[in-house]
Amino acid sequence: MSYLTFPGIVVHEFAHAWACKRLGIRVHHVCYLRLGDPMGYVLHEAPAYAFQHIMVAVAPFFVSTLLALFFSLGGCFLARSPFFAETRDVLALTGLWLGFSCALHAFPSSGDGDSLWLDVRSPDVNLLSKLLLVPVVGMIRLGQMGTRLWLDALFALCVVALPPTLLLVITG
Repeated sequence: MSYLTFPGIVVHEFAHAWACKRLGIRVHHVCYLRLGDPMGYVLHEAPAYAFQHIMVAVAPFFVSTLLALFFSLGGCFLARSPFFAETRDVLALTGLWLGFSCALHAFPSSGDGDSLWLDVRSPDVNLLSKLLLVPVVGMIRLGQMGTRLWLDALFALCVVALPPTLLLVITG
C-alpha cells in the first residue's frame, strides 16, 4: 500500500523537515522517498526542548491532513467544474488519490514514537518534559496499534470523503 500512496510518504517527511527548519533545528539529511524500510526519513540534531521534539514528531499529522483536505476539495471542485472537460475526471481522481495518500500517512510513525521515548528515558531530560512527552508517546503508540486495524485508512477515507460530501450537500 505504501508504494501506491508514495506521495503521502513524501509529504510526511517534508512535514518533519519543515517543522525542524521552523523551530531552528538543524537538519542533517532528508530522504523523501526510497525503496526499503523506512521509505523516508529525516535526520536532524536533537531538539533543545521537549516541546520542539513533540512538534517535529506530530507535524506530519497536521501538514498531511491539511494537504489531504486541500487535494480532496480540489478534486471535488474539479469534478463539478465546467472547465477542463476532457481531463476533468482524471484530474479529480488524481486530487482524491493525492488526498487519500497524504491522509493515509498522516499518523506519526513508530520511529517518531521511538525518538520521543528516548527523550523520556534520558537522564538529561527534566521531569516536567517527561510528563509532557509520555502522553504524546502513548498517543503515537495507540495510533500505530490502530494502523494494524486499518484506522489510518479509515481516517484517510473520512478526510477525503467527508469535506467534499458536505460541500456537495451545501452547494446542491
